[in-house]
This record gives sequence, C-alpha cells and structure tokens, in this order.
Amino acid sequence: MKRTTKFSTPLYATWILIASHCLPCLVDAADFHLTVQGAGRKDGSTWEHALDQQALSDVVNKTMMPGDRLLLGGGVYKNARLTITQGGAEGSPKTIAGVDRGEGLPVFASTWSEDKPDKGATAVQIKPGAGHLVLEGLRIENYKNCVLVSAGKEGANCPHLVFNDVDMRRFRHGFYLSGCDDLQLHGCDLRRYTKHGFRFEQACNGVTLRQCTADCSEGDADWETKTELFPFGFIVNNGGAPNSQFVFEDCLAQNNLMPLQKKRYKNGDGFVVEGNTSDVRFTRCLAIRNQDGGFDLKVDGVQLVDCVALGNSRNIRIWKSATLKNCFSGWASCGLWCNGGPITVDRSTFHAMRTAAVQTDDKAKQPVTLRDCLITACPQVHRKTARGKVETDATVEVEEADAAYMHPSPDWDGLGDAFNSQTYTDKGYHRSPSSNATN
Repeated sequence: MKRTTKFSTPLYATWILIASHCLPCLVDAADFHLTVQGAGRKDGSTWEHALDQQALSDVVNKTMMPGDRLLLGGGVYKNARLTITQGGAEGSPKTIAGVDRGEGLPVFASTWSEDKPDKGATAVQIKPGAGHLVLEGLRIENYKNCVLVSAGKEGANCPHLVFNDVDMRRFRHGFYLSGCDDLQLHGCDLRRYTKHGFRFEQACNGVTLRQCTADCSEGDADWETKTELFPFGFIVNNGGAPNSQFVFEDCLAQNNLMPLQKKRYKNGDGFVVEGNTSDVRFTRCLAIRNQDGGFDLKVDGVQLVDCVALGNSRNIRIWKSATLKNCFSGWASCGLWCNGGPITVDRSTFHAMRTAAVQTDDKAKQPVTLRDCLITACPQVHRKTARGKVETDATVEVEEADAAYMHPSPDWDGLGDAFNSQTYTDKGYHRSPSSNATN
C-alpha cells in the first residue's frame, strides 16, 4: 500500500503563506547565463541562449531580482564595465559568479598601462545604496580601478558585499572601497599594481579578509621602477568617516616597493592602518619584503597573533598600543618600532636585526614588555632614539646556534615550522608544519 500524507486545506494554506512570507525571494530565484558573444535567443535562460557582454549591467540592474544569480561563462570580456545600481536584499543577495566551462574563468580585460597609471577605466563600480551582492570567480586585468565603491551622501552605504576568489593583475587600485558594512573578502589575490592593492577609504565597518594576497611586483625589479609613491598592499585609510572592526586572517602583503623615491625616507608598506580606525586584529598574516613597514599600524589596541614579518625595513611599526602573541620578526633594520605604547609582546622571536630587536622613538611614553620572547643574532635588544623603555620578563638572548631552529634559512617564506626553537620550546615563536597563510 502506498503511504500518503494528507493535509487539511486550511493548514496547508497556512504553511504556504508562512513559507512565501519568510522566503519571498528564494521561491522565485532564477539563474541567468551570459557569455562574451551570447548565443541563441540571447535571453539568458540557458548557456545555449546566453546573454552577451553588452547586456551585463542591464541584466544585473533591470532583470535580476534578489536571490537571482548571473553566471558568467569563461573568456575574455574586452573593456567590460559593470556598474551596479540595484543590489539584492537581506538574506537574498544578487550573485555574479564566474563559471569555468573548459576555457577558464571569465576575464575582464582593458587597456590600462603603468606608464600612465592615473588614466584608465573602472571594471566594477558599485553605486552607494547597492548592497547584498556576491561577486565570485572573476579575473580582472589592466584597469585603473578594478572594484570601486565610492562614499555615498547622507550615510548611504553598500552593506553585505562578498568578494570570493576575485583575482586582479596589472592595475592602479584593486579594491577601492568606502561605505561598506559587513564586508567579506576571501581568496582574492592581487598582483602587479602601481599604487594600492586593498584600500578601505572610509566608513567601512565589520570587515573580514581571509586568505587574501597583495603582491605589488612579484619580485620583478623592473616593475618596481614603475610603481608610484606610497605603494601599499592593504591600507585602512583615514579618508573621512572612521573605519572599524577589521579582521585580517591568513593574508599576505609583499614586494610593496618604490626604490626610485628621491627623498631619503622611502615609503612603501605591507599592511597600513591609520589612526581614526578602531578594533583591528591580524591573525597568521605575513608581511615580506616591503620598502618600509611590514605592518605600519597607527590604531589603538591593535592585535597581532601568529604573524610573521620578514625583510622589511622596519618589520612592525606600532604608533599607539598593541599586543603581539607568537609572532616572528626577522631580517630587518629593527624588529619592532614603537612610537607610543604600551606594547606587550608574548612568546615571539626576533632574529637577525641590523640595529636592534626593539627601537623606541621620541613619542614612546609607555613601555614595550617582552615576555617569554627569544632574541637571536641581534646586535642589541633595545635601541632608544629619544625616549621609551623596554622591559623583559623571562626573555632570552642567545646565539642562533643555541636556539637550534628547525630549518633556519634567510630565504624562509614565513610558513611552517622552520623557526621553531628546539632548545626553547616554551619561548619564542612556534608554528605547526602545516601552517600556511595563503592556502
């Protein structure tokens, strides 16, 4: 006997009413398809009837409803420009997703050149008020601005934007964002830019970046002669309304250099956070081979956990207060530069500094405290420029050989257990062999 389930008509109607009320957009969510040339009827219903590139902005703003997806087929979208004025809704974002159908993910490609970096197009522009959007699986090349969200008037912003696997190459600004609350960026790799990788200009709150990379030159000395003044990997700027609540996890900033700067002081940093920002945390982040600071942090109460800074001029620059836990700083002029305080450093390693493990400058009124730290191959623990003091608690200073690091090398990429000390297992930096900040 076939078992059947019966519903009374009033109860069934009530259930339908509740479901349609709670999920108004998901019930009718649709997928649209778009390729470079389009196909068939070009109504977007299937790949065989895909819309073409010319319909890109119109389908997002005029056709798609909250909860809908636009699937972009692979290929090169020459001089593509996507301007979004109509977003999704809470719980029902509009999604624009690249699809690899055998020829790679879609590539937006324009004609920007590093020879005239301030000239060129914007690939994706999201207008103030257009929120609840997901962009994923996209490649963007040769644009002045890859993704631009400008500040809105009267507090208008773009909440709940998600960028997943949006990679960029050869550009001036990668992400240039203002007025973005509850923003997420995951797996976005940015390479070869002349100015900034990730720039959060103002009024961005509740921002999470995971497994993102900003590599200005990829180590190409010729490209480094073409970068502009102040190349930064990640910058949380002070361009207007304050930014707040930033979480950086497993991010990498490297090769942000401009060696042809004429002034004696040459700037170029990995991670920059300006002083009107609040509530910032870095976990398992790497800053490698940047012109000046690996981390240049002017925010109060900043936290660094399991972070590594290698081969910058001054690896970690702290202008106010901070806590560092299980961090490694190596091969720089100084490992930690303080111009404020207080700073507490727990179980961290300073290795192969040219001047000192810690340097305090003229505004360093509060102490730097080193607890259970390990210092090797440094000429001195503390260099005082004008004022400030360093206090140590159960911290040891020894020769490199005495530390018995696992696999020490000046070419270390900051991953894994190479600089775990086998002698001092309860002091200094320690990581597991599988730790990887970019996977």
